[in-house]
Amino acid sequence: MPREADVSFRGSLRHALADPLGGSMARHFAIPAVTAIVADGEFGEPDRIALSELTEAMVRAGVPRGRMFVLLTGEAAPDEARRARARELRGLLGMPVIAHDPAQAGFTPGRAADGVALSLDDELREAESVVVCGPLGADRGGIVRGGPAALLPGLADGPTRAALEASLAALTEPAARARAAFAMALAATEHVAIDFALVWNAGDPPAVKAGAGRAVFEACEAAGWLAPPAAAGAPAGRA
Repeated sequence: MPREADVSFRGSLRHALADPLGGSMARHFAIPAVTAIVADGEFGEPDRIALSELTEAMVRAGVPRGRMFVLLTGEAAPDEARRARARELRGLLGMPVIAHDPAQAGFTPGRAADGVALSLDDELREAESVVVCGPLGADRGGIVRGGPAALLPGLADGPTRAALEASLAALTEPAARARAAFAMALAATEHVAIDFALVWNAGDPPAVKAGAGRAVFEACEAAGWLAPPAAAGAPAGRA
C-alpha cells in the first residue's frame, strides 16, 4: 500500500505539472525533441515517483519515450550500486539511463566568467532539449544540490569540478558559498539551456515547482530554497 506521504507528494507533483511556469506541458514540449532528463545519481523514492510522473506527463504532451534518456549525476566513477540503480530506473521508466562518469572525456559548450572551460557529460551533445528533475537546496555547508547544480557540477568532468571547488574555496560562510555556487551553475545554463525543471525542497511536505528552467530556479531562489538550514532556521525553506 502506498505511504500517505508518497500519495501527497505525487499529488503535489501532478498539481505542479498541470500548471507549470511558462505555460502548459504541451507548450513546453511542442516539439518531440531528443530529451536528456538529468536526475540525482543518489536518487530515492521521491525521485522515482517524480521521474515517473514527469515522463508520463511528457509522453502525454507528445514526446515519445524513444526520444528520452536519463543522465544520473555523479562526482565519482559509477560503482556497482549506482549502476544497479540505473538498471532499476531503466526498467521503471522504459528508457536508457546513463550514470555520469567524471573521468570520461566530455564536451565543452563554453567557458565560465573566469575563463575556466566547462566540460560536461558528452551525452548532452546529443540532446536537443534538457530537463532537470530532483530535489533542490543547499546543505549546512552551503553545497548546492539539484536545479542548475545538476548540470554544474553534477555532470562536469573532474577538472571542471576541481576548478569550481577552487573558485569557491575562499567562501567559508555557508550562505555565501551557496549563493556563489548557485550563480555559477545558473550561468552555465547560458551554454547548455535547461528547458524544463521539476524540483522540490526539503519541506515536510515538500514544496514542488515545475516549468521553464530559469523561471523555476529564480522562483526557488526567491522563495529561500537556497538558504542552508542553519542560516534559514529550518530546513524546509518557504514554498
